[in-house]
Amino acid sequence: MKYSLCADIMFVGVGEHGPMWPDTDGIIAALELAKKNGLDGVEIFSLRNRDLKKIREKADELGLKIFSAVSDGATWLGDPAKKDALIESFREEVKLANELGCPKLVLNADAYAKDLSREEVLKVMEETLRALAPIAADGGIEILVEPLTGGFFQSAKEAAGLIEATGAPNVKMIYDIFHFQNIEGKLSESLKAYLPLIGDVHGAGSPMRGELTVGEVNYPFLLDTLKELGYDGNFCLEFFTFQGREEKVAASCSILR
Repeated sequence: MKYSLCADIMFVGVGEHGPMWPDTDGIIAALELAKKNGLDGVEIFSLRNRDLKKIREKADELGLKIFSAVSDGATWLGDPAKKDALIESFREEVKLANELGCPKLVLNADAYAKDLSREEVLKVMEETLRALAPIAADGGIEILVEPLTGGFFQSAKEAAGLIEATGAPNVKMIYDIFHFQNIEGKLSESLKAYLPLIGDVHGAGSPMRGELTVGEVNYPFLLDTLKELGYDGNFCLEFFTFQGREEKVAASCSILR
């Protein structure tokens, strides 16, 4: 298994008008924090408005990977009115991901069409993913669909069903333990049932989205479960660190291996 941290979540600040997401220097600081703690790399949000060349050079210098990035059109999956815009945006982001050396792009369907039935939304998602899959494949990219707290998906089974219906080997889902604990629980059961469809795993303490050592989720047990199942993908630390970042990351890393 590989281990990383989510640079944007770790280094987000709070400004007068809401969240202040890290710039290029913030991503580089996250890379340095990952290296300091013996991690294998980072995941990031937007590929745009950042110096990708500088970030990639720093990652290469440190011997780290950029495991994934969130597509700027991530929320549009599940909205037929945004389908064409998502496809156009995605084409550009495949190029940006290649520039960064990032092999995976994330979609989350957070702004799905609320006026459609669940069956209709799933059909739109399936059709859109089938259109995106060959674009991604041509660029050597894997698509990750991420169910979120309060978002469209109501179970891991539903998300897995969409992945299976899409029928593309380069379309998988993110199993975010924090989000799935909120959505339905049954964490180890779902990991065992759907592991072949999982392309990335995220972790944070629940319900406060803190470090792995706080909250109601038994991370040592779940990490052992993943290892026993033979999961060899990435496990990303994705929790907020407004204060005590160094200590919280170190505490979480102490239980990873």
